[in-house]
Amino acid sequence: MCWWIGGPAALLSLAAVVYLLMTLRAIARWHPVLPERDAAVSGDILCDGPGVSVLKPLHGDEGGLYAALRSFCVQDYPAFEMVFGVQHPDDPAVAVVQRLQAEFPALALRWVCTEARIGSNPKVNNLAGILAACRYDTLVISDADISVGPHYLRQICASLQNGNVGVVTCLYRARPVATFWSRVLAGQVNGLFLPSVLLAARLGPNIFCGGATMALRRRTLEAVGGLPRLANQLADDYWLGAYSRQLGQTTLLADYVVDTEVREANFRAFYQHALRWSRTTRSVQPLGHTFSFLTYPLPLVLLLAPGMGLWGGVPLGVVLLLRLVYHRQIMHKLGAGGSFGVALLGDFLGLWIWFHALFARHVAWRGSQFAIGADGRMDGHDGVKR
Repeated sequence: MCWWIGGPAALLSLAAVVYLLMTLRAIARWHPVLPERDAAVSGDILCDGPGVSVLKPLHGDEGGLYAALRSFCVQDYPAFEMVFGVQHPDDPAVAVVQRLQAEFPALALRWVCTEARIGSNPKVNNLAGILAACRYDTLVISDADISVGPHYLRQICASLQNGNVGVVTCLYRARPVATFWSRVLAGQVNGLFLPSVLLAARLGPNIFCGGATMALRRRTLEAVGGLPRLANQLADDYWLGAYSRQLGQTTLLADYVVDTEVREANFRAFYQHALRWSRTTRSVQPLGHTFSFLTYPLPLVLLLAPGMGLWGGVPLGVVLLLRLVYHRQIMHKLGAGGSFGVALLGDFLGLWIWFHALFARHVAWRGSQFAIGADGRMDGHDGVKR
């Protein structure tokens, strides 16, 4: 075994082991608030917060939209409204909103339709129309496929009361439907993405800001330049947090964990979704993304093992054992299911997708292709529907 092969391989294997150990410690010290248990930790939170506008950009209905939106309609919160936005009047999501309006006539549920374009990001274009119809100064922006418990607004708005907090965000637990590739994607979200964000937040100031929840004051949004400043960014959620931090504010990662349903029906849908996520990370944290191969320790060590000769089986066995413990621990914390075999497949595919994202210049989103520039800006590529 040549030292210039075995030495770096051993160091990278050691780094993979250290990453797993640090992540296990971060998970052990984490006390998530899950939607089904949020009442148990919300009793001491006063329910006298400010009025809240919940902004919901919608695009179609893949089958779970009604249940997701309904979870926001049953909030134990004194004053809130929900404003839904579509960009086409015949969008199937409109029928879901109208059903909720009929079911909850006492709630302030409104929908707006605007075809205005302030940039190339379709979600931000949609939000621009929604924001104009919002009444309150506290804004909670949440993706359409997010489900929450009845005390979600109480938890999130309590976190926003700290004057130094610019944006409150939270992690999400993936719930797969009955397809194999949705289970693989859910395994990647729960077992790879979520712990890596959690560890990064434990190690330093949190820089994660996700579309599952972005709670902020209207004056913060105006101070960062408003929605037009986000309109051409693929990672609009990340940049909202980054711009608020430039004002001296913090991005708070709340302990509340929301649910998202993943519905990938086939390998192509899974791959496009996972590649877009990885490419989004690369657009905002190129250096961090480059070294994120360490977050796939098992396939990494398997690739490195031949370079360490007879000793290569030692780190491989250690990492396999730690990965099993890690899997069981995070599933227990999240109250989630998922086989270890599916998790391992997600690991190996994740490392390949990470490699692909190093060179990918286009992503598929909402049925269209978008070109992604070196600075993370997006431009419509061909507009072809999937």
